Amino acid sequence: MSIAELSSNNNIPSLALVASVYGDTAPVEWLRIQFGSLNDYAENGIGISDSQLTELSHLVLAGHYDINLAEICLFIARFKLGMYGEFYGAIGPMKISAALQKFRKERRIDIDRYEREQEVIRMEKQREEWAKTSITHEEYLKIKSKPE
Repeated sequence: MSIAELSSNNNIPSLALVASVYGDTAPVEWLRIQFGSLNDYAENGIGISDSQLTELSHLVLAGHYDINLAEICLFIARFKLGMYGEFYGAIGPMKISAALQKFRKERRIDIDRYEREQEVIRMEKQREEWAKTSITHEEYLKIKSKPE
C-alpha cells in the first residue's frame, strides 16, 4: 500500500483526530511508544531520554498533526529498514525529526502522483459517460434541420 493510499484512508485516524477525541495526552503517549520502539531497535547503550521522547512526541503532534497513525507506523518501519540513512551509535530526536521531514517529502510526492492518477481515471470515466450520450455533428445537424 502506498503512502497516498494510507493517507487518504478515512478509517485511519490522524494525530489531530486522536487529540481532539482523547486530548493531547493520548497521541503523545502513543507517539512515545512508537519512538520508544525505534529507540529500542537502535539501542547501543545510549538512548533517547524520557524527557527527549516526550518533547519529540509533543513536537511531532504539533508539527505533523495531519499524519494518520498508519503513516507514523510506516515511517517507523521504513526508518528501521534503513530507508532514511544509517545511524551510528545512539539515535537521537534530531535524527528522527530529520527523517520525518524526508518522509513528509516522499508523502507529498506520492499524494501528488496519486491525485494525478485519480484525475486521469475520473476523466476517463467522464469520457465514457459522454460517449454513451453524445451524438455526432452530422446527427445534430439532422435533428436541427427537422421541423419542430
